[in-house]
Amino acid sequence: MVNTAAEFELKLNKTLFTLYSQVEGADEAIVKIYTGNGGYSLEVVDENNCIEVDQSTLEDSESFIVKGIAQGNAEVKITDRKGKEAFVNLNVIAPKQITTDADEKGVLINANQGSRQVKILTGNGEYQIHDAGDSKIIRLEVYGNIVTVTGRKAGETSFTLIDAKKQISQPIHVVIAPEKRWYMNLGRDYAVWTHFGEMTGDGLESIKAATNDFKLKKMTWELVTRIDGTNWLQTFIGKEGYFILRGGDWENNKGRQMELVGISDKLKLRTGHGAFELGAWTHIALVVDCSKGKDDYNEKYKLYINGKQLQWTDTHKTDIDYSEIDLCAGNDGGRVSIGKASDNRRFLDGAILEARIWYVCRTEEQLKANAWNLEEVNPEGLLARWDFSAGAPVAYIEDGTNSDHELLMHISKYDSWNATEFPMSRFGEAPIEVPFK
Repeated sequence: MVNTAAEFELKLNKTLFTLYSQVEGADEAIVKIYTGNGGYSLEVVDENNCIEVDQSTLEDSESFIVKGIAQGNAEVKITDRKGKEAFVNLNVIAPKQITTDADEKGVLINANQGSRQVKILTGNGEYQIHDAGDSKIIRLEVYGNIVTVTGRKAGETSFTLIDAKKQISQPIHVVIAPEKRWYMNLGRDYAVWTHFGEMTGDGLESIKAATNDFKLKKMTWELVTRIDGTNWLQTFIGKEGYFILRGGDWENNKGRQMELVGISDKLKLRTGHGAFELGAWTHIALVVDCSKGKDDYNEKYKLYINGKQLQWTDTHKTDIDYSEIDLCAGNDGGRVSIGKASDNRRFLDGAILEARIWYVCRTEEQLKANAWNLEEVNPEGLLARWDFSAGAPVAYIEDGTNSDHELLMHISKYDSWNATEFPMSRFGEAPIEVPFK
């Protein structure tokens, strides 16, 4: 009997591989033996310690896996039982780590809505936000190798970046720490407005369900303002042609009156003269309870100035009985506005610090305790809140409810609804001490 056996050349599927360490899907290669004589062994030459070799499958499937772990070059020699040899060369490229000019010191922004640019110094291109941090504290935008960080409110958070090679940056620490509390001096030039149809956020559907699509049976409006001059029907806050709190019409509101007006003047309530002081910070609150009768207007529409209720004493007309207040109804496209209504003549002529809208009736004690600052944590019924202390040129004011729904307040000129940037020169430093008790 004569047994014969063929002798094969040792051949591989590929003899040169380029690997990218730390890049998922590009850091490994499978080396397959096409022909050989069995009994394979490996010898690794790796002076750079740049690869790892897994030969657990060498005997069963005649293949092995090479993984790149660091920058460098290496070689693997394969030998079979006949002494045949083959070589695999590995070139391992380590992607650049992402570094920025904020890695060491972080980002400090000294204004609620201030911005700062972070420059990406090294990396592998196609940068994106990986972990955006607390979205209630900052907004992030990436363009090329520049990240723009914009504050939303005071606080601390961090974010990370990722690039085309799946490299992740170190956490970039961000602190929003306003140096001052600011107010917006609207004067006769600017106004602010919002529309509840623009509300966004994960909690939008639940808040719409809780308020019957923003149709409120109970409601509180609050505005912290400094009225510097009087003006014909000057707009405090409201919805033109539907439900608005404004100044009187006698000689450009020379008597410093306030009036609440409803649809086609079917509701018209007015205070006596001297309802507010000029040049003094004032907290205005309107508390509406639609369960009250239309002629019980001093209970249905309670007006508070600095925590004290004023009576509707001058004129009154209650031909309409509101069963609810629809925050999306009215003229001016259904907007809620401060400092502007209908045309270009009804500006506030003053400054604003904060505004809030609630879907509950706030008590006199609650109004007094939270007039200057909202001291309550997670207060019940807070639908929208705007702190006008942006402290930087902005075209909108962030929602300050600290909830899972948000509604921006837009900035416009007195004679247009178009968005405009409010200049830093029109911000003023708010008093530290509460100017009213």
